[in-house]
Amino acid sequence: MAASLIPIDVREWLFEVFADCNKRVASKMTRIPTVHETSLDLSMIEHLSQVAVPVRLPSDWTVRLDTHYLGGARHWGTWEIADIGILFLLRRAGEVIRSKVAVLQSKRLYPVEQDYEEDEPIDYYRGFGRLWEPRESFLRVTSEREFHFKQRSRYKALVVSDHQYVAIQEYENRHGIPVYYLLYHPLRIPSVRKLPLSGGRSVRGKCKVGCRIVPAQALRDALSTRERAYTPSYGDLKFLLPPPFDERQYEVGWPLETFVADLLIQCEEGYVASGPYDEGINAVFTERNAPISAAISVTIDAPETFG
Repeated sequence: MAASLIPIDVREWLFEVFADCNKRVASKMTRIPTVHETSLDLSMIEHLSQVAVPVRLPSDWTVRLDTHYLGGARHWGTWEIADIGILFLLRRAGEVIRSKVAVLQSKRLYPVEQDYEEDEPIDYYRGFGRLWEPRESFLRVTSEREFHFKQRSRYKALVVSDHQYVAIQEYENRHGIPVYYLLYHPLRIPSVRKLPLSGGRSVRGKCKVGCRIVPAQALRDALSTRERAYTPSYGDLKFLLPPPFDERQYEVGWPLETFVADLLIQCEEGYVASGPYDEGINAVFTERNAPISAAISVTIDAPETFG
C-alpha cells in the first residue's frame, strides 16, 4: 500500500492538529521570549497529548496520536542527538505495512538581548530548591525591559562543529538516518515583547514563522563556510539555506504541520524502517541511555476492506 493512497481527510486532520500545536508553542515563545528550550518541547508534547485518542474520519480510516516523555540524556549532564522522535505507522487490519521515523533536534532562537541560558545539570540536582532562590534579582525582574527578535537574533545553542554538531553528522553517516533541526521561533519576526507584561495581554495574530524543520545536512551545507564555534542567526538561515528553503513560505525551514502532514506521511522525508528491529531505529527509540527525550507516534489504520 503506497503512502500516497492515504485519504485527504487523514492528511487534513494531521495538518490541522500540528498547525494548532505549532501556533501554541510559538505563542508561548512570543509571550515569554526568554523561555527555555525544554519548556517548548514539553508544550509540544502536552498539546499533542490532548488529542491522544483514536479518531475515525469520514473516509473510515482511523488516526491515533500517542506521546511519551522520558527526559533525555541531557538531564544527566550530557548532550543528545535528538530531543523528539516522530514514529509513523501505517496499518491494515492491525498489521504494520509501513513504518517511518523522523528524529528532531530542537533549538530555539534567542532574542537579541538575551545571552545563552538553558537548563543546566545543577537545576536538576537542586530540584524544587531552585525555586526558593530565583536566578534573577528583584530589580532585574521588576525593571522594564524589551526583547527583540530580529534577523540578527541567534540560535545560541546551535554551535558549528561542537560535540553535538559533529555527533549528529556521525550518527547520520553510521545509520543512514537523517536528523532534522526543530527550530523554535515566535509567531512572527521581527517582533518585540516588553517585560513585565502589562495586564497579562494575550498573544494574537497568525503564526507566520513558529516551529520550522530543517534537515541537518541542509543546515551544515548552509554553514559550511562558517568558522568553528559560530552560532548562526535567523538571517543566516534565511539567506544561506539551499532550495527549497529559498522559497518564501519555507524560509528557515518547513512549517511543522507541512513536514508531518505532507512530507513525512508522503514518504518524501524521514527514514523508512526495515522492520521492528531496525538497528538505527532501536538506537534512538529503545535504548534507555539513547539520546532522546520524547516520542510522538502517529498510527494510521486503513479499513480492512481497503486494497
